[in-house]
This record gives sequence, C-alpha cells and structure tokens, in this order.
Amino acid sequence: MSRFRLAVLNVMPEAEVYLDYIGDVVPPNTDIEWVRLRNHPYRSSNQEILAATHKFYDDTDIDSCDALLISGSVMDKNPDFTAAHYWDEVVETLRDASTRVGSVAGVCWGAQVVAKVFFDIDKKHFPEKLSGVYEMTNVRPDHELMRGLDDTYWLPQSRYAEMEPGAFSAAVESGALVPLDWCANGGHATVVSADGAYLMLQGHQDYPTGRLALEYNNAVARGENPPVPANYDPERPVNRWRANNRAFIAAWLRLAARRKAEGRKPVLTGQP
Repeated sequence: MSRFRLAVLNVMPEAEVYLDYIGDVVPPNTDIEWVRLRNHPYRSSNQEILAATHKFYDDTDIDSCDALLISGSVMDKNPDFTAAHYWDEVVETLRDASTRVGSVAGVCWGAQVVAKVFFDIDKKHFPEKLSGVYEMTNVRPDHELMRGLDDTYWLPQSRYAEMEPGAFSAAVESGALVPLDWCANGGHATVVSADGAYLMLQGHQDYPTGRLALEYNNAVARGENPPVPANYDPERPVNRWRANNRAFIAAWLRLAARRKAEGRKPVLTGQP
C-alpha cells in the first residue's frame, strides 16, 4: 500500500483539536506535516502543543508532500479576505505550495481562499449561517474523486458564505472548475479544478461527530441565538458522513500523489 504525505496549513481556533480531526479522516498510511503561520498568534491554542506539533512553512519539507490542505478559520465571518492579518502569508504559502505538491485543497474558509487566490473568485455571504448536515447529490459519479461515493450522501456544513455565484458560474462555464455535488440549501459544496490541482471543500469533510454540537453550544454560551444545525441533534449527535468522507479524502490523496509523481504543474491564474 502506497504511503501519502499531507501538509496541513492549520488556522483553526484551538488549533490542537484539528490534530485528531484530520487524523481520523485520512487513510491510515498517511503522514501529516502540520504547518503554522508566522503572522498568526494562535491565541486560543495550546502554545506548547502547537510548538511541539507544528512547523513554519519554510521549515517544512514541502517538496516531499503529495498535497496541502488549508483548514477553516473564524475569518469565515468576515466578507473581506484581506481582513485576516495573515492574508499575505496565506497567499504566498498557497502559491508556493501549488508548484511543489500534486494538489492544494481548502476547507470552508480555506476553500474560498483557494478560489480567490487561484481563480480570483470572491465570496458572497448568506443572510444567516449555513449549519447542519445536508444531503448532497453526487453530480459527477464518473469523476475519480466521486466514484467511491454514494449517489446521495450526507455532508456537514458550517459556513457563512459561498463562492460568488457569477464568477463561480463563469469559471464552470469556461471549464476551469468542475462541481462535484449539490444541495438545495448550499449549492455546490465540493468543487475541483479541471486538472485536479485545486480542490474547494466548502463543506466539512473533516468534521467529527460532535463538532457541530460544540459550535452550537459555544455560540449559545456566548449569548448568541444560532440556528440549530439542520438534520442534526446537538444533544444526541449521530455521524452519517464518515464513510463517504474518508473515501473522498483517500481518492483526493491518490489523485495528488499521481499528479506529483507525474511532475504535473498547475497554471497560476488568480491574483493575490
């Protein structure tokens, strides 16, 4: 069995919790390089764990990695990408990594960052947060990333925005982007570039069973009035997405490793 090597650019709050999230969804034959930003203080994170587990990008052996994934971030709430004080570092990191690994992926905010950096697609915010577990339709069962997935499957989503519809549609019509799934509430959550170099996961293939409950209960504790996650009981959460998400991530890592072995390079299209 081939081994995979994945770099994870971690900008999650309480960054250390993401160690288990990704470890649970990738194939067991995957080595993970955890990457942190220099211009991000990670105030909510355990600094000892962060220092022991994460490297800065320039200390990472990125050339040995098959793929890089950027996590979600609390900056999802802000319509302005550049409001993140680490924006320039993220752009520089992603653009450099894209020339060294087989595929670059982003989750939630990270997906919209990938769309902005490489396809110059902005984001559009929803009237309220999209939160819950949604039944997705597999619209490309012939695609190598989707062949192992059911015709319909459940996917956690926890986001405030989507890729701006006009620019997104133009990229699809031009053949640059390929939507892989769809649901009435959130549209196309999973999108890949035609060459497989870029993957945008607006949903959360990375979420464990209790994450939506944690987000909901934390918001309530802060005095907010969050929507109860759709198709999900925060008091008795049930996982309906694990098998499909593991199959998807394994297929993506196979794609990335093949592209890396073939020496295939992406075309850098977007503007930082």
